[in-house]
Amino acid sequence: MEPKFTKQVWHLTIKNFKSMVRDKFQLIWILGYPLVFILLLRFGYGEGLVEGTPYTVYELFAPGIIILAPIVLISQLASHFAEEKESGTLQRLITTPISRSTVLASGMASQLIVATIQIVIMLILSLLFGAHFDSDANIFLLFLIPFLVAFVSLGFGLLLASFVKTGGSASGIAWFIILPLQFLGGLLTDPIIDFIPTSLAKEAMVAVMLDGSVAFDLVGLNLIYVALWGLGLIVIGILLFQRKTAIL
Repeated sequence: MEPKFTKQVWHLTIKNFKSMVRDKFQLIWILGYPLVFILLLRFGYGEGLVEGTPYTVYELFAPGIIILAPIVLISQLASHFAEEKESGTLQRLITTPISRSTVLASGMASQLIVATIQIVIMLILSLLFGAHFDSDANIFLLFLIPFLVAFVSLGFGLLLASFVKTGGSASGIAWFIILPLQFLGGLLTDPIIDFIPTSLAKEAMVAVMLDGSVAFDLVGLNLIYVALWGLGLIVIGILLFQRKTAIL
């Protein structure tokens, strides 16, 4: 990677990250949405065990809530690029020596920084509120699984950012992606579609978090599929975004 490209990406990433940190309402939204579900499940359903399991409702669905957190990045990334278009910043940037690749890489990198912080906080909060973590649970996998979901979210966010032109539109339309991933993937219910990324990630998260499993067929294979989902979506999203911004 060229030093100039790396330096440009780093400076734009820091700029984007500082912008998000300054927006207190945005920070509250990023952390508050999954936190609401933690509180509802933890205190709304009591300590009773779910029939046929040794877990409470909160313990059973805590793995899904942790995965739910990085899905919000779909809205965040799409809104970021839409606002850049709306303000004319993106048009000005792509007429400078800064390439579209730099703009894309910095936008995604800043969101991944947020995702990293978000996932760590969610794991800690889940533990503090009494989520069950098996004594053999692999800490690295507990972080990696939702982090791969963050890549999937970036892919969906790029796809959406390729078409929307305003931040408001991006925030609203993103929910047509977030909600199906949330409910069809069984993050707060039982999975309805098994092969979507959220369903695969939750199955792996439950295996690691509740059972302490590292079995390839329950964890490794699912992670490969989630990674392929993320890679495919990001590649398609980049191609579309490059094409759309080329004709702004």
